[in-house]
Amino acid sequence: MVVRPVYDGLTALAGGAQAGTPLREGINRVTTVATAADSSQLPSTQDVTGEDLIVINAAAANSMNVYPATGEKINALAANAAFAMAANKAALFVITGAGQWHAILSA
Repeated sequence: MVVRPVYDGLTALAGGAQAGTPLREGINRVTTVATAADSSQLPSTQDVTGEDLIVINAAAANSMNVYPATGEKINALAANAAFAMAANKAALFVITGAGQWHAILSA
């Protein structure tokens, strides 16, 4: 059995910015997204010892932005660009190389 740490009750950074609420290895459940585009930030691909992490936007209504670390990318987005996650969605973020994350978003 694989046991992952769970970080529950996180609050996305109000107003949104790349330096958003830090996400960690394991399962990250963001329960407060006060306004659309509030943000969180993935760790640097060089700082993560594992190869993936889970982010859940458990907010009632607002979409949040997930940013990579400075200079890094998510999917085919530009470096430093945000990945939008609608309310009640989950995503698996996987490191595929130095500076590159890929997201698998729930339906």
